[in-house]
Amino acid sequence: MRIIKFEKDIKLILNQLLLNQLIVCVKNASPNEACGLLFGEVKEIVHNGEYQYHFRGKKFSCIESNQKSPVAFLMKNLEELNRIFQEAFQKDNLRLISIFHSHPGGTYPSETDFTNMRFLDNCGNKAFKNQIWAIMNVRNMKLNGYILFNNEFMQIEVKIKNSKT
Repeated sequence: MRIIKFEKDIKLILNQLLLNQLIVCVKNASPNEACGLLFGEVKEIVHNGEYQYHFRGKKFSCIESNQKSPVAFLMKNLEELNRIFQEAFQKDNLRLISIFHSHPGGTYPSETDFTNMRFLDNCGNKAFKNQIWAIMNVRNMKLNGYILFNNEFMQIEVKIKNSKT
């Protein structure tokens, strides 16, 4: 298992409604991995003279995986993905902030996740640069977030707010 640094200055912030949507997505995909996309905004916050980056979730799209597996997911329907991206950007003025999926146990990225994080970060499409990978444990619905930033894998804080973010 890789040792991952915890980055305190990058946070994924979701409201309870979005968290509930992630849980429903996971339950509906069971026993297979769930997957989806979180859209929102990134805010640069100056706190005590230090910069923090808050990835605030505003909208979630659960996507049916093209790979029916308890240990893998695949978003292959390009037409549907394009429609989801266009709607989030044009209608709601939101950007992609996180790629979401579930694991049968644990919230730590698999080697496949690390490979895919690196691939998407370096693919040349700015929409996939510095994406948070949110991973939910199917057993207890706990959620963790990870990011590849400056070519280093880091765990980030996930905060759940009771009100709208």
